Amino acid sequence: MWRLRGPTSRGRWIWARYRLFRYIARWAKAGEIDLVEVPDYQGWAAFWPRLEVPVVARVHSSTMYNASRIGKPISRRDFWLTRQSLCRADFWAAVSQYAADRAKQFFLLPSPSQAILYNPVEMIAASHQPYNRNLVVFAGTLNQNKGVISLVKAWTQVIAQYPAAELHLFGKDSTYHGCSMREHLTLLLPAGIRPSVIFHGHMPRENLFGAFKLARAAVFPSYSEAFAIVPFEAMACGCPTIYTKHPPGPELVEDGVNGLLVDPDNPDEIADAILRLLQDDNLARRLGEAGRKLVQEKYSVEAVLPQNIRFYEECIANFQATRKR
Repeated sequence: MWRLRGPTSRGRWIWARYRLFRYIARWAKAGEIDLVEVPDYQGWAAFWPRLEVPVVARVHSSTMYNASRIGKPISRRDFWLTRQSLCRADFWAAVSQYAADRAKQFFLLPSPSQAILYNPVEMIAASHQPYNRNLVVFAGTLNQNKGVISLVKAWTQVIAQYPAAELHLFGKDSTYHGCSMREHLTLLLPAGIRPSVIFHGHMPRENLFGAFKLARAAVFPSYSEAFAIVPFEAMACGCPTIYTKHPPGPELVEDGVNGLLVDPDNPDEIADAILRLLQDDNLARRLGEAGRKLVQEKYSVEAVLPQNIRFYEECIANFQATRKR
């Protein structure tokens, strides 16, 4: 692993990127590398000359997608660099079909994605300890895009019908209209049910996995994701999981088969899904087992790694064939 020191003065980012390219070009010419992969974020390959090896761009979910969706201003420089990098790449792949379609539309890319390569999810050892039938878990940054406001609004309805329930929120705080999102969420709750909502802040992954293994349900009513890892880590732990009806939810999870999908704009629907899992032992058990099976067969490291290797091999072979023409 090589790490290059980032620029500290204004305008030096151009020289830093040129220096990075010189390292990579030298390695490629010497035959020390077979392929270069760059993320869609910040447009690292923008304006690179042709190399001796192929350049692959992997599309996740540019922050610009979400900014444009909620009306936030977009940096023209970042948009320009990202588009130039994606157009420069010899091949590109995306972590979901939704991410591929969104990138092609948003950046006006001339060619479709060559592959959909889902993010790999670590399989967690199954737990044999009894779960807490009252425990509901959310994990992720406390921000509007994660649907946490709708979740807290739904929680009032959950407690009205299931007073023993507890909502545990794991994740760092963020700002909302200039104040703490955690404080905003607390104010949304009637004083009488605030003790049923516990904020844990950022926690190590091992603690999070422990919570998923104990929980009756995990809930992630996100507005927009490319391929969020945490919901599938919950499934890998065998936790019945509620995900979003917004893309790419229906692409990745089959509603009622290996998870439940909800509209993040509908607190009533979120509350109903949580209550179904709290009150129906058979449904919770079936979705927990099916969700874990889904991750193991489709999204686990063991399932995704061979697809990545095959894609890289095809990129190298196609690049070499093009050069010989």
